Amino acid sequence: MSALSLYILCHNRPDDARQAIRSVLAQTDQEFTLTVSDNSSDDRVEQMVRQDFPGVNYVRRQPMLAALEHFNRCIEEAQGTHFCLFHDDDLMAPDFVQEVKAAIQAYPQAIAFGCNAYIESLGKRQPRLAILSGRRYELITSPRQLAVRYFARYQSGIAPFPGYVYQRAAVGTTRFHPGEGKYSDVTWLLRLAGAGLTVWVSKPLMTYRLHGGNDGSIESRRDRLRFLGYLKQQRRELGAGILQDYRCSFIYKPMILKSAGTSHPVRQSIAARFLRHYRWRRYARLDTYRALLRRALVKWTSRS
Repeated sequence: MSALSLYILCHNRPDDARQAIRSVLAQTDQEFTLTVSDNSSDDRVEQMVRQDFPGVNYVRRQPMLAALEHFNRCIEEAQGTHFCLFHDDDLMAPDFVQEVKAAIQAYPQAIAFGCNAYIESLGKRQPRLAILSGRRYELITSPRQLAVRYFARYQSGIAPFPGYVYQRAAVGTTRFHPGEGKYSDVTWLLRLAGAGLTVWVSKPLMTYRLHGGNDGSIESRRDRLRFLGYLKQQRRELGAGILQDYRCSFIYKPMILKSAGTSHPVRQSIAARFLRHYRWRRYARLDTYRALLRRALVKWTSRS
């Protein structure tokens, strides 16, 4: 049995899934097991896999599971020491397995390994990478450090969720919580960061595709508020600054900007005062300038 189990989670995207499967099968290191986990509402992915990839292990989820239940089912079924829950609309670089194994060898105690990525938006590759880094590995040693990379201003990017590889024994009984809504991928990663070391490989090992069908492209105020509730519960561990940054950037600021766009003079005045106060508080914090300096240094060294 291989130490690394790769899952491709599929849902009604046979053409994308075909490309994702091909990218996994093209790995330079072939020591892994691959499972196509099909959570589709129709038979198109199944027909494609049976016709184009008859030798690939295929599992059809019937009846269809809720998205987070699909993640949890794959976690429960994963074999080997490490597993990856890859998505059917992304692509693996040929050296993904090779580089992840090198990271595991360097940090065998780590609970999770993310990677840098090329970002493709609506079919066009963007000039920036997901992570800006001048080191081979970025080490995340606490939930607060991970939350800062997600929500504090002028940070240097994050590892896309579909590229994460997890240590099976360290994950243990930790699972996704359906009640936390569509941002439960972040709460999952924050919980893991509280249980052990997270390592980000700075080399781009995947292509992260953004398109109209991404769940993340659809804003949900209800789920934003759910996630705000989670941050409030974890305020002591994450820090008040993270809660303030998230509340201002993702809850208050969009609402205020919407009010500022109205023709009502009182609302416009309130919105303008709020945004000035919001910006002042951000620029009055030392961590803002630390992040700016770090970004500048990484950009400068990358040009050298």
